[in-house]
Amino acid sequence: MTVLPAPRRARVADTGERWLARRRWARAAWLYAFMLVMSFFFLGPFLMGVLSSFKDDPNEYPPRLIIPQLSAQYIGAAYDLGVQGGGGGWQGGLYPGRTVTFDVQVRSPGGTPPTPPAAALFPYQPVSLVSIARFAQARDFARLSLTPTGTSGDVRSYRVTVEYPALTQQAGRVVTGQLGAPGDRLTATLEDGRTVPLTLDTPEAQAVQYTLSQYQPVEVVERGGTYFLRGPIFERTPLQIDVQRGQAVVEGTLPPSDEQNFGRSLAYRNVTPGILGYTFNNYRRAFNETANPATGRSLFFTWMLNTFFYAFLRVAAAIVFCSLAGYALARLHFPGKTLIFLAFVLFAQMVPAQVNLVSNYVLLNDLGLLNLWGLWFNGLVAAAGVFLMKQFFEGMPRELEESAAIDGAGPFTTFWRVMLPQAGPALVALAITQFQGAWNDFFWPLVILRENTSFTLTVGLSNFRELYGGQGDYGLILAGAVLSAIPVIIVFVIFQRYFVDTGADSAVKG
Repeated sequence: MTVLPAPRRARVADTGERWLARRRWARAAWLYAFMLVMSFFFLGPFLMGVLSSFKDDPNEYPPRLIIPQLSAQYIGAAYDLGVQGGGGGWQGGLYPGRTVTFDVQVRSPGGTPPTPPAAALFPYQPVSLVSIARFAQARDFARLSLTPTGTSGDVRSYRVTVEYPALTQQAGRVVTGQLGAPGDRLTATLEDGRTVPLTLDTPEAQAVQYTLSQYQPVEVVERGGTYFLRGPIFERTPLQIDVQRGQAVVEGTLPPSDEQNFGRSLAYRNVTPGILGYTFNNYRRAFNETANPATGRSLFFTWMLNTFFYAFLRVAAAIVFCSLAGYALARLHFPGKTLIFLAFVLFAQMVPAQVNLVSNYVLLNDLGLLNLWGLWFNGLVAAAGVFLMKQFFEGMPRELEESAAIDGAGPFTTFWRVMLPQAGPALVALAITQFQGAWNDFFWPLVILRENTSFTLTVGLSNFRELYGGQGDYGLILAGAVLSAIPVIIVFVIFQRYFVDTGADSAVKG
């Protein structure tokens, strides 16, 4: 047998250690690469949905990862336009007595006549789940002009000016409100809830008396106790730019929301957007287009509150009933325990909920519980939650109960003061799963809930799909879906460590 010299043996050993280290790093790299690829497949659709929820046209192809709504340049421009419109840099809108300027640059290739583009305000009436009133349009009240501002090569710059004159020249305190019910005299409901008669002091104001619908947002001037109609308020100022054949719009204060006629007709859905009306337009629409104009309450906000309330009831019931049933099945001895576990826990999880659809619906209808309380009563005890708590209690040391019995504690005292405090990780896991299940529940809420004011988010979003999906307005649907996913993500991220954390084993000292 050949014996290597000591220096050579050291080099061989060192080479072997480096080879093993490279192998470990290679395995770790492959593992992380695999996790990154899988996270892309799992999170990719969600992240793409979040990104598309900001777009004016989420159906664009190919889809862009860098969009104008998240660009600092255009966000700043939207802020400035909202300030010019009078509604502020965040809310936006067009108010009486304001003038807004919007710049566009048109390229006219050599040989093409330098014909200026045509600019016009067009009507834009959003679809609403609640309101059927047709609100006033900016094009009926504002004046528009287009002037050239310069030339650079074959690119000519133009400025579109939107001027919205006030209906009254009276000076005084300016307040906002909405028009009251039609009657002999025009009235307005102010922000403080007072209803006041309006004085129409100019021919322009008198001309719009019968064209403004009820609940139209308006601005009025108060002077000496008399209120004068200053003009309606517009959340949107839609603008359309048309160029001649061969010309192209190369730049603008904001990019167009839509292009038609081979890029010669460009639509800007709002040139006074503010940040909320530009970057978060679809999210704002989710609340505004489900609002009842009579009360100002948003159905989407009501759906969120209903879902939180239903989820809270589900979590509270699961913590109480599932922990009690799980402990009884795991630790107590009574006749028929195995039969109860097989019939009411395992078998209940095997039977689809649709099998009991008719019988449960008839029962709840007879009890008058076709509402959130009936929805909660239908899933009062979760079989999966009982199974989870039973398995957890069976894995806890029996020395805890023996120590409690020596101290004279009964079964309920042992459960309440000894076992339940040690079941924190299982209770948190149970609460998370029940919250997620209640938040995403769709089948039973769709069957039981009748009134749109009692809908949960999942049922409300299905109405979004029916109303807006046929029009291809998927930005609003995606915005609602993202808003509905945020609470579940937050709850899971905060409490995820409790899924793997357990302190039961440390309760007994050896």
